[in-house]
Amino acid sequence: MATNETRAFGRRIASGVCGIALASAAWALPGAAAAQTIVMVIDPPTNETNRYWDTGGDFGLNPAMQPLVGQHPETAEYDASGVARAWEHNEDFTTWTFHLHEDAEFHFDWGPVTAADIVHSYEWHTQDESTLSGVEQMRGAELEIIDDHTVAFHLPEPRPNYLFAVAHRGSIHIYSKAQFDEEGLEGYDARPAGTGQLQYVEREIGRGVVFEKVENHWSGEDALYDVLDLRFVLEPATKLAMLLSGEAQVVNLPRELHGEALDAGYEIVYSAGPAMQTAWFLPSQFVMPDEPDFNPDLPWHDVRIREAINRAVDRDAVIDILYDGRADKLVQFTMDPRHEGWNQDLADRFDEMYGFDPERARELVAEAGYPENFDDPVIPITMTVMAGNPEFTALAELMDVFLSEVGLQTEIRETDWATVANMRRARSMFATHPMRNAPVRPTEIGINAYFYSGGRPVNIVEHPEVEALYPEYRASLDPDERDALAQEIFQVLFENYFSIPIASVNAAVAVDPEQVAGWTFPGVTSIGLSHFHLIEPAS
Repeated sequence: MATNETRAFGRRIASGVCGIALASAAWALPGAAAAQTIVMVIDPPTNETNRYWDTGGDFGLNPAMQPLVGQHPETAEYDASGVARAWEHNEDFTTWTFHLHEDAEFHFDWGPVTAADIVHSYEWHTQDESTLSGVEQMRGAELEIIDDHTVAFHLPEPRPNYLFAVAHRGSIHIYSKAQFDEEGLEGYDARPAGTGQLQYVEREIGRGVVFEKVENHWSGEDALYDVLDLRFVLEPATKLAMLLSGEAQVVNLPRELHGEALDAGYEIVYSAGPAMQTAWFLPSQFVMPDEPDFNPDLPWHDVRIREAINRAVDRDAVIDILYDGRADKLVQFTMDPRHEGWNQDLADRFDEMYGFDPERARELVAEAGYPENFDDPVIPITMTVMAGNPEFTALAELMDVFLSEVGLQTEIRETDWATVANMRRARSMFATHPMRNAPVRPTEIGINAYFYSGGRPVNIVEHPEVEALYPEYRASLDPDERDALAQEIFQVLFENYFSIPIASVNAAVAVDPEQVAGWTFPGVTSIGLSHFHLIEPAS
């Protein structure tokens, strides 16, 4: 651990580097000079909005809004820390019934949380225009209000994993119907009433959102500090400078900068469990025979090119460079040993089929007749940043080097994530790009989102074998049968090299130990961060 003098020196250096830029960024709440404030820096969300259904799941209002079902900060097990205190399902998982906390209430005197608020929120989040990733897992339910504090979701087919859809990374946060009835969507845009331990103060587009502590929160658990100043910053160097200068106490740094933060006396706090799978995507692989959007000229539609790309990637180097060695190799995107469908055979064969082998990659490129057999042989490398993934810019640069080394023609294209997301929804994303599965979804939901036609418009693969297997898997209620079918799906995906699996990692933030004593969060949201009220000030 560095001395206080070392940290102070780092702050002086950072102040000199940032100069006027950091000074001009200062933003304090009127009359809140004496408040105990935590300044946190994260990546900008895809869409800066107070409407969760207009995001991709990376939401700047998580500190104030709550889902229907909560999750334990250490184990991530579903618990009663959301607005529901209990729930049950029928025998075939087609009806889920939720019992609400009788004393749960909205901020700003908008009244108690009732079943009508759940129905209202469900309708907004599942509308056709919703851009939430995974919202298909939520849709199709008929909601029945049993009483003011009980609501039943009647589903069109069995959904054993439905709790995921209504928990922290799910597709619903609870909004006040009373506020909407009186103020409309403009009320949500101006000052949305949530139910969490922190409540909304104000948003400045391009800068961030400020929250304040809710005194005597209905849950009996108050935030441990007064104000959360959540700032959106894209540039890694600026983030580090804000930490070193003392302007921010919690910063979502790229892992390649963790060493500098540690050397200056700061600490790294990790999520309690794995929060994310990282992969490189080869989109628009809609290979169904009657697929009208199929573009046969994309180089990665040739399985030999897909295999070559996988063999060109030095995953050990990626993990060392991007994650400071603090990550595990990923075998297959959306497959996780904690969930059904884990296929140990694929893990055992990974080095044989996916291991770093640039010589074999060059042979595959030649076997595919590349570049002569392709009208446009260029493989675009999308350089972009998703909220919670500051490493993605460096990953793009590494992918460019890896692919070029084996004879593939590449072109880096800098694109904001909102554009990437819109192109995926339009089924016109003809450039490779980074992707993350965050948090690590239950198997059924992960396959549906990325590798099945039901996951439109954000899926990347439609393959006849998966299209046949997935509905059978989804409909089954037998644990052994589900596990076997999921394994079979993963084998199809694995043997066809449909994506480039990279790493399985925990969420991480750098903190100033003089200001922050700790933070326990499970890593179950799109950006990995949650349970903001549990940030523990050092004094």
